[in-house]
This record gives sequence, C-alpha cells and structure tokens, in this order.
Amino acid sequence: MQILALIIIAITVFLIARRYQTHATLFLAGFALLTTAYIAQVRVEGAGVAESITGLFAFDLFAMVSEAFSNRVARIGMIIMAAGGFAKYMTSISASTALVNLSIKPLSRVSNPYVLLAITYVAGQTLNIFIPSAAGLAMLLLVAMYPTLVQLGVRPVAAAAVIGTTACLDLGPASPAANVTAEVIGISPIEYFVQYQLKVSAVVVPVVAGLHFIWQRWCDQREPEVQSTSVLEVPAENDKQDSVPAIYALLPILPLFLLFVFSPLFLTAIRLDVVTAMLISLAIGMTCEGIRHRSLRKSLSGITDFFRGMGEIFSSVVTLIVAAEVFAMGIKATGLIGSLVAMVEGNELGSSVMVLTMVLLLGVAAMLTGSGNAALFSFSGMMPAIAGRMNTPIVSLILPSQFAGGLFRSISPVAGVIIAVAGAAKVTPFAIVKRTSVPMIGGVIATMVASHFLV
Repeated sequence: MQILALIIIAITVFLIARRYQTHATLFLAGFALLTTAYIAQVRVEGAGVAESITGLFAFDLFAMVSEAFSNRVARIGMIIMAAGGFAKYMTSISASTALVNLSIKPLSRVSNPYVLLAITYVAGQTLNIFIPSAAGLAMLLLVAMYPTLVQLGVRPVAAAAVIGTTACLDLGPASPAANVTAEVIGISPIEYFVQYQLKVSAVVVPVVAGLHFIWQRWCDQREPEVQSTSVLEVPAENDKQDSVPAIYALLPILPLFLLFVFSPLFLTAIRLDVVTAMLISLAIGMTCEGIRHRSLRKSLSGITDFFRGMGEIFSSVVTLIVAAEVFAMGIKATGLIGSLVAMVEGNELGSSVMVLTMVLLLGVAAMLTGSGNAALFSFSGMMPAIAGRMNTPIVSLILPSQFAGGLFRSISPVAGVIIAVAGAAKVTPFAIVKRTSVPMIGGVIATMVASHFLV
C-alpha cells in the first residue's frame, strides 16, 4: 500500500510541476490516498478511514472536504482573509506605496552597489512584516526601487534577484504561513512572531544579506555585462494616482502595533486577535480617507477593496490550505509518515535528522509548486504527531520548516514572484534562480543552526 501511495505522490508532484491546477491536483491526490488506505482497511485515528461520516465512503470524501472548509474558514481562514483584505485596502489607498517610498529614500545615498543590494534586502524583508504578499511586495519594490537601483549602477538581473527574495522568510503575524504555524504550535501569531521568528530571523537576515553582497558581486565578475534598457515602466494608472500624505506610511503598521501592545507581552487586561486588529485598522484607514477626500461616499466605498481582498485570499490561500489538509489526511492514512518516523527512530538518528528531513521535503515541494504556503500546508498537520513521537518541541520542527518553505520558493523558476522579477529584468527565471540560489541555501543552513540553538 505504501508503494502505491508513493506512486500517487510522485504522480502528484509530476502534475504540479507540469503546471496542473494545484488545488484540484491536491484534492484528487488526497482522495486517491484515502481510497487506497480504505481499501487496505488501514485504521488510522483521525484519518476518516475507520469511521464513516455519511454511511458511504464515496460520500465521506466530500464530507471531509466540507468539514475542513468549515473548520478552516471559521478559524485560520478568517485570519488570513482579514490580513489579505487589509493588504488589498492599503494598496488601493496607496498606503503601502507610501511605506515603501519612505523606507527606500535613505538607500539612494549608498554608493557601493553591492552594499546597496544587501541593504535593499534587509529593508524589503522588514517591509514584509507589514506587506505579507511576496509577489505584492516585489511589485511595489519593482516600481519604487528597481529603477533607482539600476540607475545607481546595479545590474538589472542582480536588482531583480534581490527584490525577488525580500519576502523569503514570510515574517510577521499577517503572513498566512506564520498564522498556520502559530495555530499548529498553539499560540497567537504575535507571540510566534516575537518569541520565535524574530530571534531566528535576527541571525538569518544578516546571513542572507551578506551572501547577496558576495554572490551578486561574484556573478557580476564572471558574467559579461549586458547592455540593457530595462528600467521598469510604471503602469499608466499609477501615474494618475494623486500623492498621499506621508502619514499614510504608518497605516500598514497599525495592525502590528495594536497586536504588539495589546498582547500578553505588554497589556494583559486587553487582548486583541488578528482579525479585530485588522478591522480596527481598516476603520482608521477609512476615516483617514474620508478626511483626505472630504467625502463620506469615497470613504465608505473603500470597504469593497477590503472584501475583494478577502475573496482573493479565500480563492487562493484558504482553499489551498483545505486541499493540502485533505492531501495530508491521505498521507497519514497510508502510514507513510509513521514509517518515516519509525525509520529515523530505529536508526537512532535523533530529532535533528527529522528536522533536516522535513526541511528538505518542504523545500522540494516549494521548488516544484513555486509556493512555500502549499508546501507548508501539506505537511503542517502531521508535525505535532511527528514531534510527539520524536519527543521534541513542535516549534523546533515547524519553525525551520516554515522558513524553509519561503527560502526554497525563492529558488523556484515557477514561483510567481521569480517570474515577475525576471520579466522586469528581461531575463529568464533561471537567470534569477542562479542569483538567488546561494543566498537562499545559506539562509536555510542559518535557519537550521539558529533554530537549534535559539528555539
């Protein structure tokens, strides 16, 4: 049965690599794995094989999907959708652009192009805390920072590569990956961010920045300089946007500020969750829009951007979480994970080898799918059981896995963010991947070392 399960997983990987629709492919693979386990009469607690939900197994498969949607949308799905809606609203009122413009102004004073690239990565990774979309942040930086980098002597391919990695760690309580990880650990997203992500990222970010400095210079010295007119053209609609007040740069930071202040870390009498903080910040943003335009109609109409952003996140991220959960159910039902853990235990290889195994599994999945989220969501549900079997804290297993998903995504030629920055530099995605490979692999190693000693 496990050989058949491996064949199904291999076919799934092949289909996803060939750009078949990821959600539907994961659902189909999950159904195939669950059916395999059901036919073999494998009894796995919580896998939905031993007990029938509807009385007919064929209907049980769809009932599992329905139950997964109900559970995820009501909990983690709502958090992620609220964060996505708020990010969409911040973009629509140009507050995200104001934050990026404010952040990159000091960079134009740096003369050394490779120092500039290293600082650009650090600035972008910091902005990722407030702008959780990797592709969204990259597009903002392509418009706001890429032309400046090229004009200051940075090669287009190097500038694009650095911009493509600015969200490689998926930092902050608004990140879907961080929210799922926090739920698996059993803590709030802000606690996960402050207590764990910040400590490890304080090691990883300087390592990645330093490797960008070294690797981009090394590549430039060995590659002939190509004459390029690649200065990104700003879309016409951006030209028509009227300038926003400088104070708008603070609006994307509001949810993090509220979550940080009204948390167990500071004020224990008042507690805010992510959704509430996003809604409060939305109300403040709408108020600012009303004052700025002196129009109640204009202020109220902006809420549709928030809801539109929620819908986009539901159709892409939340549905992916559910599809990955069904796929994970199938893998658990076939006993593959139990066999993997037993193999590690039997050889007395220890928890460090299991961490390395999960990091590599997620890394391969992220490279094939072009999505760190898809990789993490596929395996996160299994990690508590694995950590329990290995007698190791869950956070020491899932945190490096979460970081690895984003790092390996940045060396995937099919990742949306890599394709976007490659188009801006007018090079192939593989040229970008060559430029991102060494900094990202170094980031993975730094993540594992830092997690081992700091978590």
